[in-house]
Amino acid sequence: MSLIQALIVDDESLVRKGMRLMFPWNKFGVEIAGEAATGEKAMEFLRAHPIQLLMTDITMPGMSGLELVRQAQELDPAIKVVILTCHQDFDFIQEALRMGAVDYIVKTQLEEIDLDLTMERILRAVRQDLPGSALVKTKPAHARKAAAERAAGALWVMDDGSFQALADAVAELEGSDAAELQPILLAAMERWRRSFPMFGWDKWSSPPGEETAVWLQGLRAELAAWLRSSAYSEDVIRSIVKAVDLITEQPGVHMKQSEISQLVNLSKSYFSTSFRGITRLTFSHFLQAASLHAARELLIATNHPVYWIAEKCGFTDQRYFSKLFKEQTGLLPSEYRQRHAERA
Repeated sequence: MSLIQALIVDDESLVRKGMRLMFPWNKFGVEIAGEAATGEKAMEFLRAHPIQLLMTDITMPGMSGLELVRQAQELDPAIKVVILTCHQDFDFIQEALRMGAVDYIVKTQLEEIDLDLTMERILRAVRQDLPGSALVKTKPAHARKAAAERAAGALWVMDDGSFQALADAVAELEGSDAAELQPILLAAMERWRRSFPMFGWDKWSSPPGEETAVWLQGLRAELAAWLRSSAYSEDVIRSIVKAVDLITEQPGVHMKQSEISQLVNLSKSYFSTSFRGITRLTFSHFLQAASLHAARELLIATNHPVYWIAEKCGFTDQRYFSKLFKEQTGLLPSEYRQRHAERA
């Protein structure tokens, strides 16, 4: 069996070095064909060297990891992608999984994860589409993409059709290799938690390694019961869940209450009352939490000044933004950025 060719892409040289040294590449028949510090350099390499595995940081100066994934798969749809990320980047991870990434690795946890199990999981995905693989027919790449797309929002909690589509996508993967569901559901759970922050998430810490369908049904039942305990009608609850999805899909876009209420077909005053009754948070507090989440992502992913990020996330007063940010995170925005730069 020929060696699988891999490319590591990260703007931090220490991360690239750590990836080379820590993973048991030879044991699993993988050869590191090259490294790149930017998406642009990675594409230059890919045009000249065929590879089967691309491991890329998701937030880099210049071309982002998501754009690199898109261009790499246009160049060669057979390339398998693994995302390298910080633990805050779950929205980006979810998007990458929807685009066809097979897994992700949290860079700050390299010393804690089981490297052999991680390599086994990644290499199963890589080899399934290689010529002669017996797994090609049983676990096509579109199954992972479908599961990521279905799990992205929260409408499945209240809509039977959406839930059935998610359950079917989960079952398709679970029937052949439940381990491939883990990165998809872990990323989705971060968003579900932000969609319903006041729900009791303690007993739903992480998806199980097996019987995922049963776990998902249980989570749906409890979430739906919690939403219905607000005593609002099914139609109104669905409208509020749609509003939550609109906000969490674009956390950096500071949408006005009047705009969202119109999109979900509720009057502004009734929307305000029902949103608070159903989510247990005022619309302004919910939007503020989403905006601060977007700010954390931008502080890590870009070099833009704090005032630019504050304005981008809907805060007209930088001092107020910094004060609020510190109340929520314990750090000023500049300190938060520095802390995560050191960890990376």
